[in-house]
Formats: sequence, C-alpha cells, structure tokens
Amino acid sequence: MTDTDPLSCLGGRLAAARHLAPIARYRELRNLASEIKSAIAAEQDAAIAEATTTATYEQVAKEAEISSSEINRRISAHRRRTGAPSRRGQRPRATT
Repeated sequence: MTDTDPLSCLGGRLAAARHLAPIARYRELRNLASEIKSAIAAEQDAAIAEATTTATYEQVAKEAEISSSEINRRISAHRRRTGAPSRRGQRPRATT
C-alpha cells in the first residue's frame, strides 16, 4: 500500500485521533466511522470483482461464504464506483 492509499490515510487519521482532546477525538472518530465503512466496502467490492476474473461467480461465492446474489451486488457496486461497464464486453460509461 502507498501513502495515498485511502485505507492507509484513514488508518493514519484513526491513529492520530488518539492524541486529540476528548470532544475533538469524539467528533473525528464519528466522522471517520462512515468513511472507514465506505472504504472497507469499496475494498471488499474490488476484491470480489478481482476474484471473479479467474473463477466463476458460484466458485467465488462458495469460497467467500456469501450468496451469488451478494457477488452480483458487490460487482455491480464496484463497476458503478469505477465507471466500468455494467457487464463484461460493454464499452465503459461516458463520464459527465
């Protein structure tokens, strides 16, 4: 991971929060909670999408111990987040 990696940056902010005054620490941690949740979801989605490049959705679902519909949901979310085509073989979406 690099210093510009979102998870590393959030980890640094989390560690730095320990040194804040109590109320400032509370506010920083409250703000970080939603950012961390979103960053973890994005990383999970990316991991599932990467896994499906070498295995079927069913194989990935079984190995990850999640349903095939969860695989579809995570891949769709990853594609929306990255601007990738909604299905393999389609052209990427135009950004506006």
